Amino acid sequence: MFQQLEKYKNPPLKLNLIVQSLFEQVKSNPAIAHYFISVSLDALAQDVHRFSHFVMPHPDSYYREPLNAQKSSMPTIQVSSFVFEEVHKVLLQTLQTHEIHDDDLPRLSYEILEIVEESRAQFSDTIMMVLKMEDVTPDGLLQVFKRFKFEAKIIGKNELLIEAGLEIPITVKIRTKDKSIVLIGKAVSVDNSSLSDVEEIAQLSAERYPLHPVRAVEDDDDWPFILMEKPFPYQHGVPLRMLFRLIKNFSSNFHRSVKCDPRRVLAWNNASR
Repeated sequence: MFQQLEKYKNPPLKLNLIVQSLFEQVKSNPAIAHYFISVSLDALAQDVHRFSHFVMPHPDSYYREPLNAQKSSMPTIQVSSFVFEEVHKVLLQTLQTHEIHDDDLPRLSYEILEIVEESRAQFSDTIMMVLKMEDVTPDGLLQVFKRFKFEAKIIGKNELLIEAGLEIPITVKIRTKDKSIVLIGKAVSVDNSSLSDVEEIAQLSAERYPLHPVRAVEDDDDWPFILMEKPFPYQHGVPLRMLFRLIKNFSSNFHRSVKCDPRRVLAWNNASR
């Protein structure tokens, strides 16, 4: 569920009413009705609920430009900027009608539209772009990553390493117990470093990039390291386009945190790259 909706009464019902109102108002406007051509309201509402966990947070300034939600859309479904902006206006009016606070409008409207764009794309897909829950296995993810040109390999039980195609390698872990996938960024420190050395990096990163926290971790068998984690559930399926964006975004954010290391404590910053 969207973070902004958790403060409101009965968030699932409110979200259903918002999506239904958006759909009906857009479809009733001849100038923009084609935005939802061939799109089912039931499928749209279901997607907005089940894929909300795959949206990565951005700084507040990012949400002020509504067209950002369209940048990652498939070219085959993109509409003109005029149509998209009109749909965005309808969504803002809908949110206000349902008593969403002004402070929540930019981010919530962006995140809903990002998933709406994913839902629209699925209606034009010629191959399956949602991984079913039962296919979320190391082998299943490895096949998907290789098919979409990520260099990945299985490195342990329920763990894969994506080692190329990103700003910095990350680990993808499947937690079958709670049906979640965890993105993991880990950067070890050089020999003879202390936990306080790594904590300084984590603190500097928190000051610069508060949306994507990292933490310093003591390792009984090795030197301390920086860790970033992002879990999300997969019991309702995994939208692959959103997963890939999430992975790239996560890697970029972790790379920025790793570079908050002016004393070059982390081994990554001392490697020849």
